[in-house]
Parts: sequence; C-alpha cells; structure tokens
Amino acid sequence: MSVLFALLLIVAGALAAASLIIKNQPNARDLIAKLVPFQGIIGIILMIWALVILLFNFLPNFSLLFQFVPIRALLALVALLVAIALGFLLGYGLIAQYALNKNAGAASSGEAARMKLAPIQGPLGIVGIVLGLWMLFSFMSSGI
Repeated sequence: MSVLFALLLIVAGALAAASLIIKNQPNARDLIAKLVPFQGIIGIILMIWALVILLFNFLPNFSLLFQFVPIRALLALVALLVAIALGFLLGYGLIAQYALNKNAGAASSGEAARMKLAPIQGPLGIVGIVLGLWMLFSFMSSGI
C-alpha cells in the first residue's frame, strides 16, 4: 500500500464521518463541503484500489505476511476491508447510476448492502481515518 492510498483512506473516512466530525469541529465544515462533490469518485477509486491490492498483493502473500508481520498484516487487512466498505458507501450513487440500473436484481442487492452498511458509516469513517493515519505513520517510520 502507498502513501497516496493512506491519504485517500483518510479523506474517505472524513467524508463518511462528516456529521460526527462537524459536530465536534464546526470549523471543518468548509473543508468537508469542498470534498462532498467528489465523494462518489473518491469512493469508487478507493474501492477499486483496495480490491486490486487485496486480490493481487495481499491474498497471494497471505501466509507469508501473517508468518512474519502478523500485527501489520492484520491491520492492513482491516484497512483494506474498511476501504472497500467506505468506497462502496461513498460511491454507491455512481455505482447505482452507471452499473446497477440495468439489472433490477443487482440494484436491489446493492441497495440492501448499502442499507446494512449505512448505520455504521460514521464509525467506519473514524476507523478509516485512524487506519489511514497508522499507515502514514508506518510509512514515515520505515524511512520512505
């Protein structure tokens, strides 16, 4: 994973937890308002990027990662799963508009998945921010 992925995860987390952040930090409203028009694109990019990393980098090296760096591997796996969920939630409008509108079954399945994830969007956003910050700290401490 890269620094750019970590930054994208932090931004997506902030968008997902916008109501919680604004409640505690009212001065963050303007910054978050500037990002809201791009949340669908940010979500789709994050979801696709996390899926690619999971399928092509993480899963092929699963046993090796958990053998030598189990805590980092577990945190990376959680970060990827959170990124996929946040990406889906933030990008659902675009996904429904361009991919799910042609198939009623897929549209209802997508809406059902969104409804299950929607109640935890705020906490998921906070977890995304924390994991993104952890990834940034990890990259900086390893001497990139």
